[in-house]
Amino acid sequence: MNINFKFLLLGTSLSLIPHYAMAQCVETDCLKLGYTSLQKCDNGLKCPFGEYWACPKVEEKAVLGECTGYAKNCFIGQILNNDGTCSSDKVSGKTPIGVVVYIGGNCGYAMTAAPIQTGIQWSLEYINTGASQSSDWKQTIQDFNVNSNMTKIIQAGNSSTYPAAYAALNYAPSAASMTKGKWALPTAGILNSLYMNLNVINNTLSKIGGMQLVNHNEHIWSSSEANSVYAWYFCTGSGASGGGVNLTYKKSAGIEGISFGVRPVLAF
Repeated sequence: MNINFKFLLLGTSLSLIPHYAMAQCVETDCLKLGYTSLQKCDNGLKCPFGEYWACPKVEEKAVLGECTGYAKNCFIGQILNNDGTCSSDKVSGKTPIGVVVYIGGNCGYAMTAAPIQTGIQWSLEYINTGASQSSDWKQTIQDFNVNSNMTKIIQAGNSSTYPAAYAALNYAPSAASMTKGKWALPTAGILNSLYMNLNVINNTLSKIGGMQLVNHNEHIWSSSEANSVYAWYFCTGSGASGGGVNLTYKKSAGIEGISFGVRPVLAF
């Protein structure tokens, strides 16, 4: 009887050991458990062993109209959505506002899927506005001074004298109305990037119901000047180097039945 009782006690004590060991191994370090924020956050979980919080991952987004570095997450030919994200296809709940046509350094630029105005002149006067100026194709395709060019043109006159620039300035899609005043005429450098990536950009334009650039069907004004009389524009046909950008009179609204139009770009 005593022997049996001893074995019973021994068995009972041994059965407690695993539970004791398990209790001793419970992790109580909040950081190791994934609670890494010292700030309380929406929909977050507080660590039961300290003051740390586990916060849901926030989707990285661009600040529309500003170059904050988000563009490094995107590539040419993607869609820029109204919430500041890039995507390769349309996403439910998001509205495309443009197609990425250039990424460089800390900045990206997206262009509207269709012209916002056609049959429009660059200007109604022949003067130097102070915008980037070159009559040499190799030099002008290095022009990416979007903000500087727009500022110079806008300061040179009003919507009557510089209709193309003001059309861009006053544009904003309904899905991103807060971007009004942030759209601009593309530079010759950005239009050259458009030409060099035309196939992938046209594919994306078709995805979002935009107007593809094919068969020399459209001319797009840039903000780059050649001199007081000429400005640079985009075309899919023969250009100064076989395509991309070419020169024409600032007062021209079209060539050979093809209207000059405005497809503004937005920084992100």
